[in-house]
Amino acid sequence: MLTTTANGRTYDYSHSIGRGAQSGMGFNYPCGMAFGPNGITYVINRGAETISNVPWNKTGVGARVSMITLGDGHGEETFTGEFGKYGNGEGEFIWPTDIAISSDDTLYVTDEHMDKILSFDLDGKFISEFFLTDEPGTFGPAGITIDNEDNLYITGSFASQIRKYSTAGDLISSWGEQGTAEGQLNRPWGITIDSENTIYVADHKNHRVQLFDTNGNFKSAIGSYGNKFGELDHPTAVAVDTNGDIYISDWAPNDMHWGKVHIFSKDATYIVSLAGDAQQLSRWAEMTIAANTDYLRRRREVKSTESEWSFVLPTGIAFDEQNGRVVIADCQRQRLQIYNKLSSYMVPQLNL
Repeated sequence: MLTTTANGRTYDYSHSIGRGAQSGMGFNYPCGMAFGPNGITYVINRGAETISNVPWNKTGVGARVSMITLGDGHGEETFTGEFGKYGNGEGEFIWPTDIAISSDDTLYVTDEHMDKILSFDLDGKFISEFFLTDEPGTFGPAGITIDNEDNLYITGSFASQIRKYSTAGDLISSWGEQGTAEGQLNRPWGITIDSENTIYVADHKNHRVQLFDTNGNFKSAIGSYGNKFGELDHPTAVAVDTNGDIYISDWAPNDMHWGKVHIFSKDATYIVSLAGDAQQLSRWAEMTIAANTDYLRRRREVKSTESEWSFVLPTGIAFDEQNGRVVIADCQRQRLQIYNKLSSYMVPQLNL
């Protein structure tokens, strides 16, 4: 269903971007995203998660940050560059997971394996980094968001904790512990903050999103476990738009579609779910098929391509306020799916 209308909201599928690639015009397990003031969207490519005894530069191919413009429709996107590489040296990362932009246009990237935060300018030039622990692999920074005072809020997936830092890397406060009670966490992942300074955390293994104030006080929770529309099954990320509507990307590994995006109102009332609508291949994927006639022949032999429309383990989500659209990192499909939120959609009246 390319256009979904529910409870006064309309989400109109626009287009998808991406294909699998180690570099260049493609993604390698995209997850976190951030929208820059320069019209560039920065996309984290987690890349391979191989940890072995071979040299650092021989594993983790594809870990990088892609720089793209999304365009307004199919084929209008532009690849503008990429930066970063796999490694454990200065300015390098192993498991990059999320990205956020501060008020001075500095990019902050989490490295879940190395327990560090890296900063870059908008052109991808490395600035600095700081470590969150003395023992990498014990905190596991996954999601990151920044408030209007440029404080960093970081989810610790391994530690089941949230930490608040200054941009200089000074720890301000922390909260959370392993558990299922209110305020407790189990492998928290994505995090965001709204205009009222409420923090939303995708409590991944507790199958819910928890809301906190900036001091870590529990406010409320959204969601219950299940694989039906409106139920959560391993949520990965959360975004909030200018109207207060809440978007949750959900792995849903027990569901036949392998992922959904659930939308809730500001008061946590369930609105609707999206399952993915990529009925047309992205331009980059079309170029790949056009360059290989065998790909095209085999594709024309399948009974239906409907199975490829849907999300598979969506891992990141962000709301593009400037253009009024929600962007989903369809991780296993190596692409982004984009929906416009329409404010003045009229349901067609057909006299049949």
